[in-house]
Amino acid sequence: MKVLAVVGTKRKKGLVSRMCEKILEGANENGHETEIINLYDYNINYCIGCWACAKKGKCIYEDDFESIFKKIEESDVIILGSPCYWGDVSGIMKNFFDRHTGSAMYKPDNAAGFYKMKLMEKLKTYIYAMKNFGAYPYLHGKKFMIVVAMTLPFPGSHLSGELPQTVRCMKIYIGNLKGKLIGKVIYTDTLFKLLRNKEERIMKKAYIAGKKLK
Repeated sequence: MKVLAVVGTKRKKGLVSRMCEKILEGANENGHETEIINLYDYNINYCIGCWACAKKGKCIYEDDFESIFKKIEESDVIILGSPCYWGDVSGIMKNFFDRHTGSAMYKPDNAAGFYKMKLMEKLKTYIYAMKNFGAYPYLHGKKFMIVVAMTLPFPGSHLSGELPQTVRCMKIYIGNLKGKLIGKVIYTDTLFKLLRNKEERIMKKAYIAGKKLK
């Protein structure tokens, strides 16, 4: 089984990176093939919503996204790792999600002109599109794990709504690909001295999560 970690943080020695590495360490010891990708090491242009991919069948950009997407296609388990920034995943992770529109999702070839259509044409296009909308079948059923870190202490991390929204963004991505969420490893800071070993415990939890992959 191939396990791929896609990491969206510049801090390669930070919590998110190390949590993902621990999961891969456990998976590797369990006999699985593992790989980690840090999105900051690649050139990935921003999706501009031009819908050229609907007509061409692929994105107009010829950059590093396709090489990463190929690894997504080939993997059985994908780990998504991101810090929580302003109540969402990091910008580079969100852009990574956006770029799937041109590679992973069905699009009617007239999608770009949808806003210009008359009512009946728009309804027909919408009904047809909704029957076929979603990820291409060969992507269905892939397993995903979520890794998130936030420095705001619990329970503020949850009461603020920022951490739940970050997780929700990842779940939407997984849902759009018709994947299956099999686990979460989430770190929040703490105000209490007696929990100073929390980082050590979260690393152990990540390692065990990797060991349990099957």
